[in-house]
Amino acid sequence: MTEHDDRTCIETEVPGSASAETWQELLQALEGADLFGLVVTSAGGRTVWAAISKNAPETAITVRGHGLQP
Repeated sequence: MTEHDDRTCIETEVPGSASAETWQELLQALEGADLFGLVVTSAGGRTVWAAISKNAPETAITVRGHGLQP
């Protein structure tokens, strides 16, 4: 976890053995973030990340919604 002035960022590795149920639970947790994504390396590593704005939702630069990455 990394604290910034305007947001908190969290990253974690996802094991290759993660079940479909684990992915469902992970996605449910990520939906609460302002931004989130998945990084897959050529070596097969997977890292999920999330950023949560410290600003109130009505004043945050980004709208809670997903599909766009910075």
